[in-house]
Amino acid sequence: MWDLLAFVSLIAALVFLVLAIISLVKKKGTAIRNFLFMALSFVLFMVGAVNAPSSTSETANTTPKNEEASSGVEKDDTVDAEEKKKAEEEAAKKKADEEAKKKAEEEAKKTPQQKMIGEIQKLLETDQAFDSGSYIKGDIPKGEYAFIPFAGSGEYYVEKDGAGNIIDNENFDSFGYVYVHGAGNIENNGVLINTSAFEVLGVKSAKEIYQVVNQVEEDFKESAWYKVGVDIPAGQYVIESYGDGYVAVMSGPVGNNDIVDNEIFNGRYQVTVSDGQYLKVSQGYISE
Repeated sequence: MWDLLAFVSLIAALVFLVLAIISLVKKKGTAIRNFLFMALSFVLFMVGAVNAPSSTSETANTTPKNEEASSGVEKDDTVDAEEKKKAEEEAAKKKADEEAKKKAEEEAKKTPQQKMIGEIQKLLETDQAFDSGSYIKGDIPKGEYAFIPFAGSGEYYVEKDGAGNIIDNENFDSFGYVYVHGAGNIENNGVLINTSAFEVLGVKSAKEIYQVVNQVEEDFKESAWYKVGVDIPAGQYVIESYGDGYVAVMSGPVGNNDIVDNEIFNGRYQVTVSDGQYLKVSQGYISE
């Protein structure tokens, strides 16, 4: 506003100066009046000129303050958002730590049997193990599996070809091994665990799994289908029977083997087995 007044006053002063000069030249009586108006206009110009910078300065000084105030609000909002995010992250981490601790405590309270069963259930979900039941061709991939019976299960296994002919079957006394051909129907009364999954369970043999799942003595020597070099070391063994017993040295698991030696006996029988062979003991136990 003041700068506009200064500008208009300056123009007016110049105009009145020109009129006053013309009046003097033409010797008119208005010269004095024009000089007075010129003087007044000049005074107004000076007033406007003096106040104009003050107004600009005020504007200049006011703007940064407003901006600073605005910036301060934005800064405060940013800090609040960061603090809130940090608090949420800390809360989430604390919750995760508490859940992990709780899970670890629950895991620590589990018995070896519960832990093993839990691990086997995981294998069932990844088709590395198969529960009791009937299966058709292609349901169970070809390969060697440990047969593990458990409380409440049966102990029978059979695989048939497409024509319904029995490829092989076995009524296990405890644990054993089978070879799945993937040729037809399978009836499984225990749990089949792929031998390649032993490492996942933290074991090296079907015997270990059987002992944990069924809570039997660690040095199990009763009737079973032992894999030599895995369940028992190679060597010479004496088998003692409960009445009429049976012992057989096999070249492979159920479904993929030849008989190397076998005998029905009542009393004691001695056999020698090598790594890779299988020792079947029925109605008896390994005494030495």
